[in-house]
Amino acid sequence: MDFAHIMNHLGVKDTETIVYVHDFFQLVVMGLVGWLTYVIISRFISTLFIRIAKRTATIWDDKIMTPAFFKNMGVFFAPILIRIVSSLIGWEYDKFVYNILDVWTTLGVMLILISLLDGVNRIYNSYSISRERPITVFIQVIKIILWCAAVIIIISILIEKNPKTLLLSLGAFAAVLMLIFQNTLLGLVAGIQLSANNMLRIGDWIEMPSSRADGEVQEINLTTVKVQNWDMTITTIPTYKLVSESFTNWRGMQESAGRRIKRAILIDIHSIRYLDEKDFEKLKDSTLLGEYIKKKIDEVEKFNGKQHNSLDKRRLTNIGTFREYLESWIDSNPDINKSMTHMVRQLEPGPTGVPLEIYCFSAIKEWVEYERVQSDLFDHFFAVMDLFELKAFEYSAAAVVS
Repeated sequence: MDFAHIMNHLGVKDTETIVYVHDFFQLVVMGLVGWLTYVIISRFISTLFIRIAKRTATIWDDKIMTPAFFKNMGVFFAPILIRIVSSLIGWEYDKFVYNILDVWTTLGVMLILISLLDGVNRIYNSYSISRERPITVFIQVIKIILWCAAVIIIISILIEKNPKTLLLSLGAFAAVLMLIFQNTLLGLVAGIQLSANNMLRIGDWIEMPSSRADGEVQEINLTTVKVQNWDMTITTIPTYKLVSESFTNWRGMQESAGRRIKRAILIDIHSIRYLDEKDFEKLKDSTLLGEYIKKKIDEVEKFNGKQHNSLDKRRLTNIGTFREYLESWIDSNPDINKSMTHMVRQLEPGPTGVPLEIYCFSAIKEWVEYERVQSDLFDHFFAVMDLFELKAFEYSAAAVVS
């Protein structure tokens, strides 16, 4: 018994009305079949397979079989089931309906491929190498290529033209496409350069004043790099700017055996003087300076014994002895890495006194502990200066007024 006979039996005699009702009924059945297919796959089948995946020893299936993946599977299988049911019933559709089903199938294929790419990215990110060589940029490029191909296929389906013909006609719009995807193309080239030259990794501490970025890299993608600053704000930097402009990457410090301390103490030049016997008696009992004082006294006495003019004689200064004390203190500090360069040097005097620069590397690199080590070092240095009768430079009120 066909549909027209049923409608006639119900009292509907108009042929046009029967056609409209028939088409509407077909669309309702198609929509119901598609909806049921989507619900069964995205809810019931997905729950079953996700539970099975969690019980396996591998993590690959856990990363791929996500609820989003099965939703996309539902979108893909819905038009296929509609075709199967329609062929079993023997329904025939207009060409437009078949085109819609083809477009639907194409979108389903695209969504599944996108889900698989996301799964591959999640699997790759579960390995430590992903922090050194992220593939997010390349995954996004593949997605763009796939979506462009899908758009071309969908348009060719709707206008009933060969995709090859459509591609040839797009040649005239190449310049427009280049303009539209300018940032994407720049980001692609920059991403390849950053990865190939190992310039940036996820987790790196970078500093880029032009973009007000100072923090840890959280994400590297096709068009942007996200940096979480130390004040917990997020700075988004265009990927190409990291190639075209300069930035500081602190990875070298983090991977090294120490973190540099480089700071100067400004000595008031008027407090610099020669040491006398009283000073020698006070300093030679020091564990850090005792051997140095005795050695220097012997050297000076031996040298001065051959001199007749006081101007030609050598004498120890408080700033030189203080410098030696600082070097000995750094060398005995367990928080300083002795295998790396460490020294105390005198820089060129200036309007703010004589700078004594402490240059060494803290064995502790973690920020808070590093600052503690540095502060403890200079707390002691400033406090012990008075024992050498040295004063730190300070602007006097008279100097400020003048």
